[in-house]
Amino acid sequence: MIKHVSTAVLLFLLVSCSRLGGEADANLLFQDQFVGGEMGPWVMEGDALGRSSVVNEQLLLDLSAANIMQFVTLPEPTFTDFVLEVEARPLAGDPANSYGVLFRMQDTARFYRFELTGSGAYIFERRNGDGTWTRFVDDWTPHPAILSGSNVVNRIRIEAVGPNLAAYVNDTLVQQVTDATYAAGQIALDAGTFVDPTIQVAFDNVAVREP
Repeated sequence: MIKHVSTAVLLFLLVSCSRLGGEADANLLFQDQFVGGEMGPWVMEGDALGRSSVVNEQLLLDLSAANIMQFVTLPEPTFTDFVLEVEARPLAGDPANSYGVLFRMQDTARFYRFELTGSGAYIFERRNGDGTWTRFVDDWTPHPAILSGSNVVNRIRIEAVGPNLAAYVNDTLVQQVTDATYAAGQIALDAGTFVDPTIQVAFDNVAVREP
């Protein structure tokens, strides 16, 4: 099941448009290193089942119930064609649980999802408005580019240009997809507990650029 956003805290401070090292980047659309006072307007939430927080300049998703998916959404700006990069690091929980990126979100029920597991597999799919999923790969699929284990960083990159969608992990192309269902939308970072009731994931260094 999808866990919908309930309690939201909007932080209306936009990040500075500079490269991580301070060099100007004309293609940069959005950047966040989760530094206090400089964060983008992420919608944070928390309840007895799952929590999102910023700790030590990282965004943490901490879930403690089975069969839920929790995400932290960036409501603005929305993106059409873009290259998104983020570092993701599973900290605790069963390695078969998942974490990743939602993009071109129309709402909490319609989006694309690229997801990894701590055991080194991935899924690429589309969430449809009727509650069904359209998978672009038959099932969770192992890939050698995905580093497995706890406390290991995987760098996720999504390239979306028109209907052409590509997912990279650690600079290696994992899968390309052609699908024109959603042309633009929001982005989000997510985690899911569809194997074991607990997972904790840290995200950092989000950057969205023009392709």
